[in-house]
Amino acid sequence: MSPRVRVLVCGVLPPPYFGHSMLYEMLMRSSFVEALDVIFLDMHFWSYETNKKVTGGKLFKLVKYFSQYLWRLALHRPQYVLYNISFYKMPFLKDFLFCATGILLGKKVVIHDHGQYVRELYDALPGWQQAMLRWMLKHAAASIVMGEAVKPRYDGLMAPGKLFVVPGTAEDTKSVVLGDQRAVGGVNILYFSHLSRDKGIFVAFDAVPLILKGHRDVRLTFAGPIEDDAVAVRLETLQKEFPGRVSYLGYIDQSRERTAIFRSADIFIFPTMRDVFGLVLLHAMAEGVSIVASREGTIPEILPDADHGLLFAKGDACALASNVLALVTDEGRRRKMGQANRARFEQCYSLGVYGKMMSDVFLKIDDEA
Repeated sequence: MSPRVRVLVCGVLPPPYFGHSMLYEMLMRSSFVEALDVIFLDMHFWSYETNKKVTGGKLFKLVKYFSQYLWRLALHRPQYVLYNISFYKMPFLKDFLFCATGILLGKKVVIHDHGQYVRELYDALPGWQQAMLRWMLKHAAASIVMGEAVKPRYDGLMAPGKLFVVPGTAEDTKSVVLGDQRAVGGVNILYFSHLSRDKGIFVAFDAVPLILKGHRDVRLTFAGPIEDDAVAVRLETLQKEFPGRVSYLGYIDQSRERTAIFRSADIFIFPTMRDVFGLVLLHAMAEGVSIVASREGTIPEILPDADHGLLFAKGDACALASNVLALVTDEGRRRKMGQANRARFEQCYSLGVYGKMMSDVFLKIDDEA
């Protein structure tokens, strides 16, 4: 029997709990670690508080993690490096340092692209850094992207044969026993994400009066960290305008509590302005919740038709409200959509599917080498 392919994964594990860390937590719980010989380097650069900021702490971490990276390359001698790249301008030089070092040391570097911003990054870089990015993508073994919609962003930067689509996954909490969380005699609409401009929080806020006025049995629940004071003030204003019908649960990082919140929802809204995938959609699908989301990134691939979710043009609060109200007034449609979402989660986004797809990428590259 041939030895298993050895992979050094450079990613991040929770806490904090956000898309990337939760996805890597699931990866390390999947069959990926059984099919391959996996070493993990946990690199905690990101936090809600220091997002898009250069700090002394991040520079210290850069030295620490790069030293650990070199040590693992020398000690474990992996054939592959799976690197979680951001494709943002500020951390590009850091990402290039890790990827280029792996390439120059003879490792097959596989870029794990959780975004869709490679072309955006390329256009924003000065010429000399554009050359660095072209070199890195030319010499990387592959890039794993989260949907077919991302592939065109690599046109002219990476050969199409090096692009592999592996959608995300989320924890299946079907076995978690909590009892019936949904309230009787009303409709609960849930927003569960970072309360930020990128996630469309102000689109959601603008839709609140359109949804609640004239529908006394409807309430909205918000959960997630707050981006800044402007968001906090607007949320407080809505709570005063609609007392008892607009609630805020704060930042939720426990799986059981998150499950209870999703199970209490009748409709999940995700009005994101900038996203590639949106793992929170999978949490809603796993719990059999109907969904209204903006048409952004690979969301139309996750929710391919009106049986699974109602999509609207991002930024359009009126369309968000209209779609929500269409579900508010049709309980049967909500129930059928929730059932269809649960079935799609099991078929396309379960942990078993994800682990196999991820390991298949490396086995295919290894067979072709």
